Amino acid sequence: MHTNFSGASLPLRPLALGFAFLATGLGGGVQLAAQDGALGSEPPRWAAPVHQFDPALADGPIPALSLRDVSSPDRWLGQEVRGVRWALDGSGVYFRWHPDPAPDEDPDLDPWFCVDREGKEIVELPDSLVHLVPPPSPTWSPDGGRALWVSGGNLYLWEGEGSTRAASGGSAAGASGGSAAGASRGSAADASGVWAPGGIVGHDLARTKVLYSGSAPVRFPEFTPDGRGVLFMLGEDLYRHELAEGRIIRLTRRHSPARETRSEFAQWLEEQQRELIRQHDEVRAREEAARTRARELEGTPVQPVPVPEGVRIDWIRLSPDERFLTVRWTRPAQRESVAYADYVHESGYTRTPRARAKVGEPRDQTGMGIVRVDPRVDPEKVEMLEVSLPEADGRPTVMHGPWWSLEGDRAAIQVLSLDHKDLWIGLLDAESGQVEVVAHLHDPAWIGGPPIQGGSLQPTLLQWLPGSTFVFASESSGWSHLYLAEADGNVRPLTQGEWEVRGAQLSRDRSTWLLQTSQMHPADDHLYLMPATGGELMRVTERGGRSVGVLSPDGDRVAVTWSETVQLPDLFLRDAAAGSEEVRVTVSGSQRFHAHEWIRPEIVSFPHPDGDPVWAALYAPAEPNPERAAVLHIHGGGYRQFAHRGWSVYGFANHVGFIHWLVEQGYTVLDFDYRGSAGFGRDYRTDIYRSMGIKDVDGAVAAVEWLAREHDVDPRRIGMYGVSYGGFFTLMSLFRYPGVFAAGVSNDGVTDWAHYSDGWTSRILNLPQDDEEAYRVSSPIYHAEGLEDALLLVHSIIDDNVHFQDAARLTQRLIELEKAFEVMYYPLERHNFTHVASRYDYYRRVAEFFERELRSR
Repeated sequence: MHTNFSGASLPLRPLALGFAFLATGLGGGVQLAAQDGALGSEPPRWAAPVHQFDPALADGPIPALSLRDVSSPDRWLGQEVRGVRWALDGSGVYFRWHPDPAPDEDPDLDPWFCVDREGKEIVELPDSLVHLVPPPSPTWSPDGGRALWVSGGNLYLWEGEGSTRAASGGSAAGASGGSAAGASRGSAADASGVWAPGGIVGHDLARTKVLYSGSAPVRFPEFTPDGRGVLFMLGEDLYRHELAEGRIIRLTRRHSPARETRSEFAQWLEEQQRELIRQHDEVRAREEAARTRARELEGTPVQPVPVPEGVRIDWIRLSPDERFLTVRWTRPAQRESVAYADYVHESGYTRTPRARAKVGEPRDQTGMGIVRVDPRVDPEKVEMLEVSLPEADGRPTVMHGPWWSLEGDRAAIQVLSLDHKDLWIGLLDAESGQVEVVAHLHDPAWIGGPPIQGGSLQPTLLQWLPGSTFVFASESSGWSHLYLAEADGNVRPLTQGEWEVRGAQLSRDRSTWLLQTSQMHPADDHLYLMPATGGELMRVTERGGRSVGVLSPDGDRVAVTWSETVQLPDLFLRDAAAGSEEVRVTVSGSQRFHAHEWIRPEIVSFPHPDGDPVWAALYAPAEPNPERAAVLHIHGGGYRQFAHRGWSVYGFANHVGFIHWLVEQGYTVLDFDYRGSAGFGRDYRTDIYRSMGIKDVDGAVAAVEWLAREHDVDPRRIGMYGVSYGGFFTLMSLFRYPGVFAAGVSNDGVTDWAHYSDGWTSRILNLPQDDEEAYRVSSPIYHAEGLEDALLLVHSIIDDNVHFQDAARLTQRLIELEKAFEVMYYPLERHNFTHVASRYDYYRRVAEFFERELRSR
């Protein structure tokens, strides 16, 4: 990979940054050069910044945005920073970026960089070292001197300068015959085989090694409580790596107890025989004694874990005192998946791959059990004690955990009801299998919320603090917040108010939280510091937009990725303190990007028919078109936020690009956060329970009235478009409110929720066989007779998420209803377009459709 740097080609070396221009504003930029060369030479100085727009560098006037621009991959705009994480010794920050990407380059080939913690020195990592870059949240040893993570199925170990080195010095070969080589793959190395950059940047990679590499991927690594070993799973079994000796010990073996297949009469005959003929018992006793003696002589006996045939072991955890194994298991259900047709397969034949099952199909059964550790017991006599929760009242549940306290004396588990409405957080007694409930979170709709809340049957955030107390996240107040569970069982809030905690990172010493919240405004994400057990929140960031932060291992510095609607995400470094000076590391964006006058939307709200607010981002043109036409963009994904001042989660080509093109044509555009969207609390999120396409669509009708009243839009010339949930929303709007929306484009939209996936749909509508009315109310195919306005129905034929069957069934329904509509299908697209030709064809058709239906009529 080569990058031009002010017209020069430079060798790959550490680069010293002249950061005076970077800290002054948006004008500066970082350009990195990559070419073969030795590491450690005298670093070149930074040349003048090239990301400040210079008209002299432009080939004539900057052209207006075209449909080809908005259909092209985002690389012509530049490339945002991503993958930000700290070096494990806190010496610097790793990130992925490209200072000057070519439009046709694959972002997955972008280089990795490391900048020192002060933002003064930077290096580009050789490809041979990228596999050693640690994750944002590795697993730490109890003393904080080592870290573990899995990448590519391999187990990695980082050892700090103060940690005790493993005597083996290399990776261990797997039981399945994996490579035992411990050296970094093709890395640049000094005489001792350790990579040595020119400065301190990136030097921590020399203390990382592959601890295990085999044909089976490693899962769930963790340190033993004494820090001397590493526990991890291969397949369905648990292993321990002894760090000092460098050896791997197998701790468990899946065992399926023999099933009784004889008739009742045959079993009776055996009992009769043993009663009458005593010698059989003597032979049996001698054989059992021999097996017991053999197990006693084993150097490292393996603990059998009894599970029936057809049951899968998902996770095994060893208690800190090594007396118990906690086993989480799944019995997969027999269900029918969906076949879809690929008519343009490269083979020339039609292929029929299979995708997910539909919402009403049988579900997997899951459970948790406890096995007392005694590897010398006869495998046929080992028992698993079932963990049950009486409070669930027999309802099917999914169990997560356990998470052991820092002192190793308590274990927390989370139990979620399969209907998504209840979450119990409790303390597990490994001796009895009983659970003492500490907190019961209930939502009559469904458990969910911002990422720290889990949802979709995933656990909520839970972190242990010293003193056998733990912190968990809950939306029970109506807003996403943190709560502290004291050792005596008392629970109290650490944060509260009508705003959300959207992200939470606990410092490595477990003394401080770094919180990402909407406390200032629902459209902005700011960073705050808070003591681990609660107290005053200290605001760290000042600018609006979206700030995402990562604390340094020592908790003294924060790496901040900041963006706004008109600025790609960039990296900043600052102290973990209010008002601290920040250093800007990157300025993303091409000449063309910085030259274009992008529109900062106005975040607006207006009354829903129920009186509560509805939120949106308003893009108002400088000169409205003569027809005063407007368009609503309806986002996909359901629980997402688009009325936000940060860079779009969809990126440019799939979101703001076409919006800006519409605005340049004089359309007023409302980027609509319907009820059910993220960012505005629990009630906003769950307003679509058992009625998707009702209260959310009612808000769009209110938007029409508000646009006409407040922004002089012609209410007869308002259209809408959207993908996925946005496509579904468009259909429901046209079908339920004929005459309100002049035109709509539905792309890859769900037309019947009974045909969508279980994990997503059942949260909101329950199961179709249990709540048929909710599915009839919420599915467009039941409302198709209401279509009177212009509809363009678009769908991708090999969509493996919302299947093409959705479009085919609705098309047939509309034909039978003798409705007028247009269709366009894309043979080689899945869910959302990935090919430029398809995206251009789509936007061209939508543009022509809106021109004809909103302006020409």
